Amino acid sequence: MALVLIVDDESGVRDLLTRWIESAGHETCEADNAEHALEVMTAHPAAVAFCDVQMPGHDGIWLTKQLRGRFSHVAVVLATGVSTLPPAVSMQCGVLAYLVKPFSRAAVLRAFGQALDWHEESVASGPRLEDSTDRLGQWLDSLEA
Repeated sequence: MALVLIVDDESGVRDLLTRWIESAGHETCEADNAEHALEVMTAHPAAVAFCDVQMPGHDGIWLTKQLRGRFSHVAVVLATGVSTLPPAVSMQCGVLAYLVKPFSRAAVLRAFGQALDWHEESVASGPRLEDSTDRLGQWLDSLEA
């Protein structure tokens, strides 16, 4: 069972993701903004973080950089209602999957499965903080092979 951090300023989105992830047998914790997410993550390090891109204050891209810098084993999934943000932008900061709202339960669980696989491989291989992004890239490259 994995712990999943869900970060979104919309309570309805957090509730929906919580139900879907918990129905898959995993635990969740929530935050309504980036700063709160870092506090929650420090107290309860999660394996996977679902982060909204557009939030008041710091956005999901900023949060992703903070999470990857402080918690090298966390797998990040970004979600946004704006389809104009190119996935290449988000992938540069160590994002494992990118979902455009409205997303389906199947898409969320598929992204979660990929993220959890990456997290487990990351923990098993013990990446150092400074090379965690390189290992993420290597893992993503291996999926395409």
